[in-house]
Order: sequence, then structure tokens, then C-alpha cells
Amino acid sequence: MIKLNQAIEIINKQTPSVKLETVKTKDSLGRLLPKSLTSTIESPPFSKAAMDGYAVQSTDTSREFTILETIGAGEIPSKTVQQGECVKIMTGAMMPEGADKVIRVEYTERNGTVMTIKQNERGTNVIFRAENLKIGDPVLSPGIIGAKELGIIASLGLSEIEVVKKPVMGVITTGSELKNPGEKLQSGEIYNSNGFQMCAQITENGGIPKYYGIVKDDRISLSNTIKDALKNCDVLLLSGGVSKGEFDYVPEILQENGVEPLFHRVAIKPGRPTFFGKNKDTYIFGLPGNPVSSFVVFEVMVKSLLYRMAGLEYKPMLFKGTLSKTLHRKDTERTEFYPVIIEGDIIRPIKYLGSSHLNALADANGLLSISTGTEELKEGEQVDVRPL
Repeated sequence: MIKLNQAIEIINKQTPSVKLETVKTKDSLGRLLPKSLTSTIESPPFSKAAMDGYAVQSTDTSREFTILETIGAGEIPSKTVQQGECVKIMTGAMMPEGADKVIRVEYTERNGTVMTIKQNERGTNVIFRAENLKIGDPVLSPGIIGAKELGIIASLGLSEIEVVKKPVMGVITTGSELKNPGEKLQSGEIYNSNGFQMCAQITENGGIPKYYGIVKDDRISLSNTIKDALKNCDVLLLSGGVSKGEFDYVPEILQENGVEPLFHRVAIKPGRPTFFGKNKDTYIFGLPGNPVSSFVVFEVMVKSLLYRMAGLEYKPMLFKGTLSKTLHRKDTERTEFYPVIIEGDIIRPIKYLGSSHLNALADANGLLSISTGTEELKEGEQVDVRPL
């Protein structure tokens, strides 16, 4: 059994070829941006009014001004502003030549073609050319394209963006006791949640799930399914069959099919039996069958591999908060991830009965990290949480 940080280090040392593709900006949500993006334009491309008002010269001490024209957003000013003159201007409109300040409309009074200042304006109320961005300024770092990142890309005038090609990720759930939702359970059977859960996690994290369904605890069937998946997938995820039971064939069958083991058994709770290996250009994770285990291992380890496939290193967001009650544990040889609720800066542990207690995750919005060797976390202690 290796430590969790050693397992992550092994994953981060992998050098898969980074496959890129160009997609429409409107379709880039959730995709991985593989490299930093710099601005090719100035933002704004012209000086513009930050609010409705009157454009004047900032050095003009006049109280009354002749109104030359009215400018709306998208219109080009035709007049040059001199001392004692102004242009009525709308928010977002281009500033006229000669003007570098906007007197907000509520600070003024208009009578025909004359504007009178009623109250002094301290600021300029102008967003000056290239104030937000200059050509060559850094705009985005590598990472997931969310709604705000997509908006920024669009603001640069980019109709297309180069992203990491979505990896095809095979999912195999093993176990003769498994039935799919909608089927009738017989004695000793349970519903298959892992297959659906892992496919959803893959989709959420920018992959393409290729689901191979349930494979019973039969060596030939499992070997044939694995052979097919190794030919057609960039990553293969298997749940179940990686422990030390009589029917836990997965590690042995993987090696029979040319998979090089990189580690097997990790000091993580839940998820100790986790297997990680490689076959040519395909990476393989053998995950425990208990559903919380497979969920946690995906969050903690599989995500790291997905970032490596983009040439990046995954750095999970960590939230520091105050523990609401004391937690004790007996097994201290593993790093534990415990489901919690984050409420402001308070971390509330929830009722959690172990790695088969999947519905505990329904209320959880974070995973509390408990380091190896720690027997107790006390109420009021500052702890690290990985948001979900």
C-alpha cells in the first residue's frame, strides 16, 4: 500500500499525448483550456461613457455649457468638444473628441440647448481606451472554461477556441449481484449505481463516457470486455473486483491483457483497493465497488489524470473552515475524505456510515480531508475541505 501523495505523484508523472481540437466558442463550456490566453485586442477599443450624462473637458470650470449633439451607444460623435461645450452621451457611447469627463445627468439641469451643472462631479465616469486590457495582456490561465471564462473569450472577438479533445472514457461495472434500475431485484442483488455515477462524473469533467454495462464475475466475459475497451478508450474505469476476494479478478485480468500496474492499494479512505495502470496509450483505474469509494477516488485521483491528459497538473480548490463538532477515528494509517456540509465558514460533519452509504452524499457539499496519523479533529479546529 502506498501513500496518497505518492499515488498522485505517479499520476502527475504520466506524459500522455495532449490531443487538441478547435470548437465554437459557444460550445466551449466545460472544456479544458490547455494554455494561457492573451488578449489580441484593446478593451475597450475606444474611450466610452460609464453612465448617462454630459461629456465635457475635465479642465473646464464653466457652470453652463452649450449642448452640441446627443450620442447613443454605437453612434460615432461628429463634434469636437471645446471649453463651454458639451455632448449629451449615453452609457457605453464613444466619447467625443476633446472630452475626457462625463457629468452624470442627475447632477445637471437642461434648458433647451444649455446644460447647467447643479452639483460637482468628482470622478471622470469614463472607461478609457485599453483601460481593461491591452494587447498582449494575460486573460485566462489554463483550466476549465466556465460561464465567465466563455464570456471573456467571446469579449475578445474569438468565435473559436482551441481546447483539449474530450477523452473517451470506458466504464465497466463488475459484479454478479448487480441489476440496473428498473429491473426487479432478487434475493442478494443490489442496484447498479456506480456505472451511472461514474458516467455522470466523466461528463461533468469534460470526458465522453462509453458505458460497457454490467459484467458478471466471470473471467472470460470480463477479459473480453476489457480487451474491447482497451482498443477503443483513452481511459478505462472499472468498479469492483479489485480487492482480495475469491472473485476479484480485475488486477489479474488487466495484467493478462498487457496492462502495466503503476500502483495497487492506496492509503486512502474510502478507496484502499484502487488500481492504476497503463496499456500503450490507455490508462486504467480499477476502483472499489462501494459507491462512495468510487466517487471519492474519481474526485481525488481520476481528475488528476484528466488534467495530465491536457498537459496540466490538477490543483483542487481547498476551503478552510471551522469544524462544528469533534470527530474521532480509529484507522489513522490512511488519508480519509469525510462528507461534510459547508455553511459559510462552518464545516458540519454529516451522518456517515461508511463507503456503501451513498445517500450520505446527497446532503454533502464538501469532503473533509483528515491526514494520515490524525486520530481526532476537535470542535473549533481549522480544517481543509474540498468543495463538491
